[in-house]
Amino acid sequence: MSAAAADPFLARTTQALVRIDERDARLHAFIHVMREEALAAAAASDQRLAQGTPGGPLDGCLVAVKDNIDIGGLPTSGGIAHYRNAVAASDAPVVAQLRRQGAILIGKTNLHEAALGATTDNPWFGRCENPLRAGYTPGGSSGGSAAAVAAGFCDLALGSDSMGSVRIPAAYCGVAGFKPSRGALSLGGVMPLSPALDHLGLLAPTVSDVSRAWHALQGEGEMQTALGFKGRRIGMLPGLLGVEAVDGVERMMDQAFACLRDAGAILVEASLPWDAAAIRRDAFLLCEVEGEALHREALARDPEGFSPPLRKLLAYGARQEAATVADTRKRLSAAADTLHNCLQGLDLLVLPTCPQAAFAHGAPVPLNQADFTVPANLAGAPALSLPWGVDAAGLHQGREAAGLPLGLQLIARPGMDALLLRLGSLLEALRP
Repeated sequence: MSAAAADPFLARTTQALVRIDERDARLHAFIHVMREEALAAAAASDQRLAQGTPGGPLDGCLVAVKDNIDIGGLPTSGGIAHYRNAVAASDAPVVAQLRRQGAILIGKTNLHEAALGATTDNPWFGRCENPLRAGYTPGGSSGGSAAAVAAGFCDLALGSDSMGSVRIPAAYCGVAGFKPSRGALSLGGVMPLSPALDHLGLLAPTVSDVSRAWHALQGEGEMQTALGFKGRRIGMLPGLLGVEAVDGVERMMDQAFACLRDAGAILVEASLPWDAAAIRRDAFLLCEVEGEALHREALARDPEGFSPPLRKLLAYGARQEAATVADTRKRLSAAADTLHNCLQGLDLLVLPTCPQAAFAHGAPVPLNQADFTVPANLAGAPALSLPWGVDAAGLHQGREAAGLPLGLQLIARPGMDALLLRLGSLLEALRP
């Protein structure tokens, strides 16, 4: 019997570490690799397997953790130099639960500084590259987590999502990204950005992989019913809120709705009467205001531990008058109510994840990239991104492999996480 057959988890973990050694000096997906800890955990998983006593449904699963989430004994930097030696006393609850399920923690991933940005071009820990194309962003702020999954460094990654920071990198890197309902995963042990908008999230190669991990963390089995799309009411937004999108997005939406229609779904024209750009700007302002309050003392003690661009954003948040912030919160609350009303009577609302695919580092950041993802954060609704189609560049060249992936987003009513994942897995199987 080969060593790999005798110790499959140790063999897989060793192979993953070799891939990290070979590629991550360029990709910068990780801030810290837990080499010895991962090998020890893999050996323990193999021992449990040999004894017939698996630790849980995630036994042997390789997991990367965004570096704004605590792992006991390691620093939690939040991508900020000031905190690079701030060692966590204990695991965040979600990390502790992963350990109890037998997961193998393989490292802490890179992120956009303070989780406040779109590129994961981190001035302290390196520019994270999209594994699918050199010189391109993996998205932000959970870019390292998405890159680690896309590069085959891990089976699952944890991220955080305040305006789309799990789903946007998932779309750009061609993997699945899930933001659960507000409160469904504890934010304990997570460095905040905006308590009003923050969620934890999961990234994995497929929706089915995400679903397995989600149900394990919830301590429940996956939905095994013959649930399908027949008779399901699926919301579509004609005009896509007026957001300008690349050509491939329209093709993606047409394909997805054709698949849903063929599967027996009832397509319903939904309405969200709001200004997507204005709501996105309000949400970003709230992140600046709340982020400044959270980092104020550290920033005063050690301004050089924060990059000039981050200092500028936080300073803008500090200048906002109380009345301005109150009005912003009121508008965002009204927008959340509007989405809640839209979702009533729908099983899913289907949107693009982003209006475009990944863009080159150094290129202007598309201002509208979070226009489709912010709504779910406001409403605390579960939202899922799955890869679907490619960007227009690949299509125009006549070689779809040349195009970077696009993401299709599904949003459900708060609390309907299991249904969303089940329908997402079914739609993933119908994808052309």
